[in-house]
Amino acid sequence: MLETFFKDSFIYSIPAILSRGITLFLIPFYTRVLSPEDFGSLDLFIAFATLVNMTIALEVSQGLARFYAAEEDERNRTLFASSAFWFTSLCYLVFLIVMLFFSNTLSEFIMGRSNLELAFKVGVFYIFSNGLFYLIQSQFRWELRSIDFAIVSLVMALANALIGVWLAYFLNLGLIGLLIGMACGSIFAGILGLWWLRKSFRFCFSFKKLREMLHYSTPLVISGFAVWLSMYVDRLMINHFLSIEDVGLYGIGFRISSIAGLAIFGFQGALTPLVFANYKNPDTPAQLEKIFRIFIFFALFMFLFLTLFSLEIMKLMTTPAYYEASFLMIYLVPAILFSNMYIFAPGINIAKKTHYIVWISFLGGFLNIALNFILIPLLGISGAALATMTSYAAIFMAYMVLGQRYYPIPHNWSKIFIACIIAVIIAVVLPQLDFLKGFGLIINFIVLTGFMFILISLGMLNKNEILIGLHFFRRRFK
Repeated sequence: MLETFFKDSFIYSIPAILSRGITLFLIPFYTRVLSPEDFGSLDLFIAFATLVNMTIALEVSQGLARFYAAEEDERNRTLFASSAFWFTSLCYLVFLIVMLFFSNTLSEFIMGRSNLELAFKVGVFYIFSNGLFYLIQSQFRWELRSIDFAIVSLVMALANALIGVWLAYFLNLGLIGLLIGMACGSIFAGILGLWWLRKSFRFCFSFKKLREMLHYSTPLVISGFAVWLSMYVDRLMINHFLSIEDVGLYGIGFRISSIAGLAIFGFQGALTPLVFANYKNPDTPAQLEKIFRIFIFFALFMFLFLTLFSLEIMKLMTTPAYYEASFLMIYLVPAILFSNMYIFAPGINIAKKTHYIVWISFLGGFLNIALNFILIPLLGISGAALATMTSYAAIFMAYMVLGQRYYPIPHNWSKIFIACIIAVIIAVVLPQLDFLKGFGLIINFIVLTGFMFILISLGMLNKNEILIGLHFFRRRFK
């Protein structure tokens, strides 16, 4: 399992790194054609799009993930996949028609400003195409076809980038051009994915299989709404308490902090299908402990790098109008990491106790709302970032506590806690040492190198694992 995981994780990481790299590369273009107000409207629309994707098809893709891997009969597998696909298509088609009909009323409400009806209509087509693409893309994961997953992900990212830049930057279409590029990327990659999955998605349908999947996934819709609150209530409350420009600044800070997602995307893509396929193996808990420990090593290193060089990264990638967002990264980087770390606590899903996910998500969402309500008036957008980080940390801890009850994994928490405390102390204290300002870049690199050796000395990564990793990459790049 461990060898398969690292192979698939490496493959899943390639499109993540390239697509995130493309996205980050485009930020200097977009910050020159989009004002902070435009970015604020875009962020509010993305919040709406995420809510739709989490709810409109009743999370049937999650039900497909649970039943497809466990099903051995090929005909039943096809019925599961096809039923999920046609149900999702119908849901998004109804959504598209309703949104276009009421676009005059909804555009200003959702995007926070007037005169954006055309951008809203284009964005609705993006939501439609992206919802179908997500199901198609996920199917490659459930079939353990990591290379095909990587290719369609790259096609989407490249089409999105090339068309978006051409329209938004060179043809001066701004926000509308960016949204057209996003829609085209999902459409092109979705068509390619459908062709490759033509044996999985057929013209067949089973109400029985659909009911089984929806019985598992429908509770996740409620938790999905709560997850959405955790993800986007910060933008909504910033817009309420502050301004659409502050939403844009916060959005830029969040986008650049999302570099941290590179530390987990490969793990996330490879881990879930492997866990569902191997959880009965008695060696699996020990393998998961190793995977989690290695992830913490890379996550802490990523956190410290992005925090120490936050201002330099912001100056490199944006215009002066966005520089003040750099101070948000000390909160938003761990927030992004925590938001995805639930995959390391698979016990709830293995036991099919999805009602716990509902409660965890709702409690986390309401905690985020309460903290944003308290902290934004006091601390501004920093309060929103702190609230988001705290709520995601609470959600992860709840997942881990309950997950350990149903599927125990032998983690060494004292070692992990010590490593985290050291990273936080360095991130908070080092930027405050004024006498080091003239040597900031050199000192930061020295500290990062020293921190890596501290993690190794703590046992977060042992010698044998380093040698295995080097051997793996040597074979891959031979």
